[in-house]
Amino acid sequence: MAEQWTILSPVAKRPAAMTEAQTYALGRPIEGVRVGLRVDFAWRSFRFIVDEWSRLLEADGAEARQLWVETERGEVRQYNPNDLRTDIDEWSRLIDCGLAGLGN
Repeated sequence: MAEQWTILSPVAKRPAAMTEAQTYALGRPIEGVRVGLRVDFAWRSFRFIVDEWSRLLEADGAEARQLWVETERGEVRQYNPNDLRTDIDEWSRLIDCGLAGLGN
């Protein structure tokens, strides 16, 4: 007799009380806009998304500015939270709008 496998979906059903996520409009064409994209080394799949978004933004005339935070997993380094705060403050002065995660 063949083994039977059960495949579970990792996607949860949406709660009935949940509302749609709020979206924001830039209020002008994207051309010439400096768009910041915050990338975390630990979230490997997001690297591919940010690369694709950067390509698409630049194709539409925007300037994508990526901010990479943290270090590769397994890399030993003393962590100073003030370093990240300084990096984010500087990055925020160099962009017109930014994406710092997907809100999950």
